[in-house]
Amino acid sequence: MEMTIGQFAKLVGSTVRTLRYYDKIELLTPKKYNKNGRKVYTQLDWELFQQIMILKHFGLSLNEIKEQMTNQKFKNRELLQVQKQLIEKKQAELDDKLEVITRMERLYNIEGISEEELNEFAFIMLDLFRREKSQIKILEEHFTNEKEILKEIKMLHDPVYKEKMDREIWFLIQAIRNAIHYNDSISRKKVQEILNEMNNLFPASRNILNLVDNDHFLTTYNHEFTNYFPENIASYIYKELKTYYDENNNK
Repeated sequence: MEMTIGQFAKLVGSTVRTLRYYDKIELLTPKKYNKNGRKVYTQLDWELFQQIMILKHFGLSLNEIKEQMTNQKFKNRELLQVQKQLIEKKQAELDDKLEVITRMERLYNIEGISEEELNEFAFIMLDLFRREKSQIKILEEHFTNEKEILKEIKMLHDPVYKEKMDREIWFLIQAIRNAIHYNDSISRKKVQEILNEMNNLFPASRNILNLVDNDHFLTTYNHEFTNYFPENIASYIYKELKTYYDENNNK
């Protein structure tokens, strides 16, 4: 089999431009020439092209494919294992992103909340969802010897529990916005009511709040807990939580 670059491109379902690029980077370089001095593709080139397509299918870059085909960096079984691990990692990342989107969609479907209201704080919620997995892991490690707190933290993995907390966090942010705007007793009372509901759902929040005053914890994990909150809302949340727990400690 001897084919010109155009004929070979049609045979393998590629383009002349792609084949010329492969030739340029010495990934697939035909060694045979026809009587007119032009490179022609042979059966061996067809086999090499198929190998390239197989490796490309499994996610290798062109440079990685070239190295594998030139130096046989991995045996075939090892290569498959490496790619399997990479694909599983990418799949886990995609699953995490899909979960964030799904949780946000649920908030948009809550009755009585306008899309405009949610849009105002959408990035706050998205950032909370985005960071949640790594934050839970850190909290689990930090409270590993405190069984009751750890038990509550592990509840955060439960999808049904997450949905309840997502709603309450959204209602809390909404209530705080109103309390800052109106600065009246009714608005502040609403914030306290939601905090009470959240405390019933997740009593461990009190222990987590105390970490704000833990210098060692903040020095180590500050970058993981710097959520996307406007300063006025972040300050208000902290102040209201401290007030809530101080008042309840004295009862």
